[in-house]
Amino acid sequence: MEPIQKTEYRAPALEKGLEILELLACQADPLTKKQIATQLNRSINEIFRMLSVLVEKQYIEFDPETASYALTLKMFALSNQSPPIALLLKKAVPLMEKLSYSVNQSCHISRYSNGKLIVIAGQESPYKMGFSLRIGAELDIGASGSGLVLLSFSDEVKRAEILDKLDGLAPEHLEKLSAIAKKGYYIGESPQISGVTNISVPILGVWGEVMAVMTIPYMTLNSKTVNHDIADIEKTCEELIKVAEKLQQK
Repeated sequence: MEPIQKTEYRAPALEKGLEILELLACQADPLTKKQIATQLNRSINEIFRMLSVLVEKQYIEFDPETASYALTLKMFALSNQSPPIALLLKKAVPLMEKLSYSVNQSCHISRYSNGKLIVIAGQESPYKMGFSLRIGAELDIGASGSGLVLLSFSDEVKRAEILDKLDGLAPEHLEKLSAIAKKGYYIGESPQISGVTNISVPILGVWGEVMAVMTIPYMTLNSKTVNHDIADIEKTCEELIKVAEKLQQK
């Protein structure tokens, strides 16, 4: 029997649109029309109409002052409308607000998707000073508390898939994974910000999979000069675990 021949269907316009979205998603700064065309190895005429459509549909935005294009949060918003994630976010918002006020620290939730760990929800500290991450920020999986918790609580297949997309993971971090999974949480100094200690816990799904990771970037404050109670790291970790357990999909 001859093998079935697969017909390859092409959609050139769609391909151009996806190429533009994928390119802008990887950029730290907006790109001009010429820069987009050059990086995609296409002519400006080829992408002109697609850029206009993407702007009209609000997937990208155009800055007339710099004549450049950047990705909007529409794709991010659409990805979070799937029932489990939408339910998680709806339930998380009031709990995160209550948690932040009880420990006087900010907190955020991140989710792994398409090779990236992205902040999908956040609550700022009620105190006048604090450290928080913007929604949509991409976290370093190999060097963040959120990333280490993601790896620690993922099964072997998922962990291998995540690691395969990383440039590499330091041996000392690999050695921590089993201990983190055993404890149920991670506490460690932030490699980027002095005076901040990351406290991260997993939010598990129905089958025990990691749906998301919740983190408090604990900012050390001087209790002698602050006029209100500040929860210590251990107490803050306990409160964070309680919230994560309430958010688990049972």
